[in-house]
Amino acid sequence: MTPKTLLFDMDGTLLDSTAAVVDAVAAGLVRAYAEHGLSPVASDRGLIARCMGLATHIYFEQAFDSTTVPDGLRAEFALSYARFTAEEEVAVIARGETRLYEGVAEVLTALQNRGHTLMLFSNAGDTYFDAIVQGHGLSRWFSRTLCVEQARRNGLAADKNEMVGLMIDDPAQTVVVGDRVHDIDAGRHAGARTVGCLYGFGDPAEFEAADWTIATPLDLLDLPF
Repeated sequence: MTPKTLLFDMDGTLLDSTAAVVDAVAAGLVRAYAEHGLSPVASDRGLIARCMGLATHIYFEQAFDSTTVPDGLRAEFALSYARFTAEEEVAVIARGETRLYEGVAEVLTALQNRGHTLMLFSNAGDTYFDAIVQGHGLSRWFSRTLCVEQARRNGLAADKNEMVGLMIDDPAQTVVVGDRVHDIDAGRHAGARTVGCLYGFGDPAEFEAADWTIATPLDLLDLPF
């Protein structure tokens, strides 16, 4: 068996962060309304969850009811929303309210022991991304980690499609693992094979183009690579 490069998404793929992150985003939204002197509006937690997986700069433009913020204020409001949410997310992580899915540590260790190279990419903002990597000790498994905010700020890549091309050497020897259609599309765009995680944020229909799907992280060890 030729060792492969496995490029993993983070939230919804390795990390069960749904409740904690939705809480943090909802709290960040309340603070953004207050910051701009706007009447608070009840958070649409369904919308917040559905937007999970979008790049950070897009996420905070979409994860609220735009009719509650004047047109000319929306860009500034989205920046405040992102900043406050990052602060709330770091607090959530510090309180231990995020966790790796059951079996993830075992799977990553087994893949590493098989000689595979493991990398991590994410659409998350860098404050949250770094806090998760450090808080869960992910660097013990991943030889390279990169989030889209870091990539954009340093002029390396603009989105997940470009991040895959940046991070891997040989698409034919690469497998991209993720829980949203953005991950599958990025892998296919690069010419890599893909795995859709049915247990994450995505809908099963998002994985129609994936080479494989898995119902649990442990199922990854049964795939032919």
